[in-house]
Amino acid sequence: MGMTHTLLQPFDPNHNAQWYPALRSADLRHQKAIGVYCGSRPVVIVRPEAGLVFALDDRCTHRQVPLSRGVVSGTFIRCPLHGIKFARSGRCYSPDMVLEEMPPRAEGWGCREKEGWIFLYSGNADDADEALIPAMTHHDGKDWCHETFIREINAPVPLLMDHVQRFGRRTTSGSVTYLDQNITEQQISSHYRVVASTPLSVLPGMARPWRATVDTTLVDQNVYFSSEDDATLCAEIWLGYMPTGRDGRTRVCGKISIRQDHTRLPGRVSGSLWAKLLWKLLWKEQSLPEAEWSAIQRSGRVGHSDFFPPAQAMQDLVTKNNQRMAKEG
Repeated sequence: MGMTHTLLQPFDPNHNAQWYPALRSADLRHQKAIGVYCGSRPVVIVRPEAGLVFALDDRCTHRQVPLSRGVVSGTFIRCPLHGIKFARSGRCYSPDMVLEEMPPRAEGWGCREKEGWIFLYSGNADDADEALIPAMTHHDGKDWCHETFIREINAPVPLLMDHVQRFGRRTTSGSVTYLDQNITEQQISSHYRVVASTPLSVLPGMARPWRATVDTTLVDQNVYFSSEDDATLCAEIWLGYMPTGRDGRTRVCGKISIRQDHTRLPGRVSGSLWAKLLWKLLWKEQSLPEAEWSAIQRSGRVGHSDFFPPAQAMQDLVTKNNQRMAKEG
């Protein structure tokens, strides 16, 4: 098996026009605004009194003050310094609602809600295709429980994806055997056989050998756990990533779905406990990608050499995307 040079530089959203998960819908109440970073650019996400959420560059075009420190008034976000108002279109009005030609309008972002998350589009807002927003498979009904999480990690998206693909470290999950992978133009599916160790072995349905599948795209990952004998799906994790700075920091948005075991703990309590346990296990060794990224930065290299098949496939996926973006740009 040959070696490949894996590039682990941060994604620059300015050159990767994609949808990124930014917030849980529940985190943004009506008539409130929250400031986030998408790459190196500050963004204010606004939930107006009525209508859909919208997003603008998080700076007043007059004196550069962050709009996220202002007040949402009706369908406008008002600058905290002089009360200038900005509409969802980015048009600028004085406090008494006179349209201002100067300063110029604020730049708008593609912003949509889907399945309980707020997504930002890093390219031209007019080109934002809602059909390309990442979708997470989820399961309804009394037999399933869901939990969502957000975590900031000081490592770039490609490195975090690489570590998730290698989720089977013995200290975390037990004895793991890589089986094979399926590759399409947009996705890599890696398959594993796992003999779980504690505490994973006590998850509902996980006491016997089971299968794990990691589906990786350019923007998100899905991890599926199923029993080996009857292929019953026991748990699923969706992970969406948003770069939050040129230094490589990443916001990880996660949703965990757990098939509940009503014989152990009643109702939602059981599923919630297992979901929190799975999340902690997934990022138990968060310090490892952070330490690796720190070492890469100190060395001046842009990545490392690798022979792990999913890592090679992911590098090919990133390379093809960069080539496509270069042609379109």
